[in-house]
Amino acid sequence: MAKQRIFLAAPAGEARAAFRAAVLARAAALAPGLDALSVCLVDATPAVPPWQRPGEPAAPPEPPFDAVVDSWGEDAALAAADAALAAAFPAAARAVARVEETVEKDGLPRPAGRAAGVKFLSLMCFQEDLPPAVARRLWAHHAALALRVHIGMARYVRDWVTALSDGPLPVPCFQGVAELHFPSEQAMREQWFDSEAGRQAIVHDVGHFLSRASRLYTTEHVVKPG
Repeated sequence: MAKQRIFLAAPAGEARAAFRAAVLARAAALAPGLDALSVCLVDATPAVPPWQRPGEPAAPPEPPFDAVVDSWGEDAALAAADAALAAAFPAAARAVARVEETVEKDGLPRPAGRAAGVKFLSLMCFQEDLPPAVARRLWAHHAALALRVHIGMARYVRDWVTALSDGPLPVPCFQGVAELHFPSEQAMREQWFDSEAGRQAIVHDVGHFLSRASRLYTTEHVVKPG
């Protein structure tokens, strides 16, 4: 089953809250042709992000996207969902990524409706001098450390981007999407790392393959459970 992630940003001058609500309302019409569907509405970036590498630029004051539509299904159904969203929101900035999904941990029930907690998405740019196969291997090797250190994380997914839409993007071109879902805001704030030593281990390890990342803090709405 193929997976697609569509990132949408409200057109300039449009109320962002209203745009997010419109995307969520529109998603129900996409569900019948898909195997599974969820919509992640982007929240404000925390004033002090729990994950910030030393020397890394501060997050922009406004998130680069307002909604992320995650869909699973056959290629034709995914293409139809993409076309329907493009027609519904023609002025929205967008990025469409086809990905290979690896679910490393799945401990969070996600029935239809609003999912608990915070779903954090990291749109990852790998070191430019790394061949894709090497970057992919280093990221896969990192997963064991992430599972051990991010003790509050209930769900962990790694998406390797196999195709990304052409044209200008509101973020740097990314090659991977990391998804860390915490069951509550408190778990995200207080249990991102198991210890300071764990934080340092993560910082050191990701430095081997990660150049930069665009990060989204979202609330997930499961439209059609998989």
